[in-house]
Amino acid sequence: MKMIKQLTACLMAASVLCMGVFTSMYSPRAEAFAAESTCAKFEAQNVITDLHNSVIAGEKFNEADYPHNENIDPQMISFAEFGYSYSVDNQQDFGLYVYIYNPQDVVFDTRAGQSAIEFSYGNAADDKYPLIFLNYSEEQGYEGRFYKFKVNLTSAQKKAILNGVSQNARVYSIVSFELAVNGTKTAYTCAQTYTYSGYSLGYGSAHATESTLSCAVEGFEKYVELDVHQTVYRPEGDYYEGQQSQLNSCYFRVPEKFFTDYGDLTKIVMEWYEYLTKPILVTETNFLYQRLYELHGKSVKDFSATNDFIVMSLSNTDEFWLGKSTHGLGWASDIDYEESYRVWTGFLQSVEVNDAIAEDVRFDNFAAVFYAGKDKSYKDRFVSASELEEQFLLNSEYLGSPYFGGLFSQALFTEYVNDGHTRGLNKKTVHKDDLVDTWWNITTKDGWQTVFGGYDVETIYDSMKAIVTSADKDFDVSGSDADVAERLKIGEADVADFKAEYQKAKANDERLVLLRYGESTYYSIPCVESYCSSLVEEPDSELIKDCAKKWKDGAYTAYIAQETVYLDFDIISLWFKAEDGVETEIPVVMSPQNVFSGLNPPNEENYHNTAWKWVLALLALLLILVLLAPVLPYIIKFVLWVIMLPFKAISALVNWVKKQRRNDKE
Repeated sequence: MKMIKQLTACLMAASVLCMGVFTSMYSPRAEAFAAESTCAKFEAQNVITDLHNSVIAGEKFNEADYPHNENIDPQMISFAEFGYSYSVDNQQDFGLYVYIYNPQDVVFDTRAGQSAIEFSYGNAADDKYPLIFLNYSEEQGYEGRFYKFKVNLTSAQKKAILNGVSQNARVYSIVSFELAVNGTKTAYTCAQTYTYSGYSLGYGSAHATESTLSCAVEGFEKYVELDVHQTVYRPEGDYYEGQQSQLNSCYFRVPEKFFTDYGDLTKIVMEWYEYLTKPILVTETNFLYQRLYELHGKSVKDFSATNDFIVMSLSNTDEFWLGKSTHGLGWASDIDYEESYRVWTGFLQSVEVNDAIAEDVRFDNFAAVFYAGKDKSYKDRFVSASELEEQFLLNSEYLGSPYFGGLFSQALFTEYVNDGHTRGLNKKTVHKDDLVDTWWNITTKDGWQTVFGGYDVETIYDSMKAIVTSADKDFDVSGSDADVAERLKIGEADVADFKAEYQKAKANDERLVLLRYGESTYYSIPCVESYCSSLVEEPDSELIKDCAKKWKDGAYTAYIAQETVYLDFDIISLWFKAEDGVETEIPVVMSPQNVFSGLNPPNEENYHNTAWKWVLALLALLLILVLLAPVLPYIIKFVLWVIMLPFKAISALVNWVKKQRRNDKE
């Protein structure tokens, strides 16, 4: 029996008779296929051959019905089910296929990960699935007018669909599909339900002599198109290890009718790809900027044939009565450092550099480099999100594949993300009462730490709801931009746009929704930097010496930043809950977004020393002097002896030389 089924499958494939109910002239349609192959041959068969063997809305397919038109968006003309069988042993050919009409004749990006489709099946929730490009039409005059894709299903997803649809009425509700042009992904609304029944010959009953497969298509209106705006909030705090809290949020308008018909907005389903950038440099030093920028993200080993450089990012400077210290948080150089260095910076004053050049904090390339500007301080150089994304795109062109999101070279990102986060694909459901945190650091020194070194760090947290709407009490847009930004935890530069969206919502009977979806750590770290000729005797010592002196003098000239980015951020669905407990899913149509955040300089280092702490420190010193009083004369005598020892040695040497001369004369 199994052999007979396989032989039949080789000779006949799906024949689909479709009856469509359409909402507009250009709504997606379905067609009948008269293929003559198994699944593999069917996938290899050109899209135009499939369409020539099809009947669309009761009429045989004709290319003339699909002209070039610059004013029409791409359309899905079929969502085809292939090889469905109620028999588990005969489901190996099952697949779902998408046929696209390309009226503008644009060239779609056919690389993996650049196309997707969003749909639900049976009683399952809405979800996104990648599309695999198969081919496009090559017929003269219609080159690229039609595209053929396969829905890329994992084994688990395929099994879930086969188990989740009804055998006699297999329902697929297509919300939208996504296509990319020049790296920009755009979602196109479909809003069509395809209901398949019956079986293709060879996939149903072994006694069948002809196909019984049919499909009905009709539109639906239960979906929402969202215009999503991104914002980022970083609270002020003390500089501690360069860490700042980063809260990524977005806001969008939702028609009031959804709240009226279905209740309160209780959860939002979304997905993104999360990565942490490699270090990004912002510098006042034009020479370093020019050379490092020209590397376009490549290894700093290629810095220059005639010059060497070093950039060192440093932690807090712990200054106390007996000296000061710090440690390195990261460094980059085109030469190796294999030893500790002691640099004399003044009379009896030296700086030892060792852990700051440890291999575990060395990085080999900068993801991006920016110039502070002529005679400008790095402290005043803010880099916008668009500037940062533009340079990542440029550097990716030089670095090449492999890519994240089809655009950004993987060489620009670390192989890890923040603790507790997931690198790569994140599928997340945020509930309205979920809490998100922002935090900031407060550093302090007590009296003893002022004398002997050390400091304390306190981290303060502020929690808020993940989802708020303009109907909620804590949604307040009154006051200055700074007040609104701090109250709602959004970027101050985005407040004007936020208020504008709020006014649009009021005018159009909509609610503005603020979704706080991403918490991460942003790093912004001050740097000392130096460069010198490669011809000097010991360039490594020369560079270390220069950096040590700059650190001692507080002469920072740059900062390094790292941030979390969210690629292909996409909201999948909104969920509403009525008073009677009934939940309703509203699928979302939105074009995926690559979310970069701007760079801001490091926070100020401030230990919050108060007057009483200095008093305690003085009292502590007096106490030490009192305790040492009995032996203090001996200590002073010993110190003076040590100080005078070199002079006595010199005097003794001079006397010895004189004595030798007298002896020679005699």
